[in-house]
Amino acid sequence: MHHRIDPAPRLLPRLARSLAVLALGMAALTACGGGSSSSGSGNAAATTTSEAPASTGASQSPAQTLTATEADFSISLDKNTLPAGDYAITVVNNGRANHDLVVEQNGNDVARTDGKIAPGKSGTVAVTLEPGTYVFYCSIGNHRAMGMELTVQVT
Repeated sequence: MHHRIDPAPRLLPRLARSLAVLALGMAALTACGGGSSSSGSGNAAATTTSEAPASTGASQSPAQTLTATEADFSISLDKNTLPAGDYAITVVNNGRANHDLVVEQNGNDVARTDGKIAPGKSGTVAVTLEPGTYVFYCSIGNHRAMGMELTVQVT
């Protein structure tokens, strides 16, 4: 007599584990969204995070991407023209010292990276840029005074 083994009991634990992993992944993505704040003039909102921002709704337009490359002691962007909108800025540290990135408008900080970015590492900052003039700068030590600032015009 030959017994047939039903594969369903072996699949259930795998399915349960897969669903648990999926649930944890979704929770992590939701937690990565960070908080939001608005500043001084009320026309720029920002969220900061060390990872890419998570989308929170279907009605949001996708963020434009921008790369800010920092070195000792300069900041450059991969785009010369910035239209107003939501941005996910990847900050790449090509220097030998720790750096960060702060976005300022009218003397008010509207966004910043979470902490220092080590040499060879990168971070991300999410920000909504309205039309106007902004300054991107490094707030560590005297880096800004040494040239780590860049005036950016948003149209």
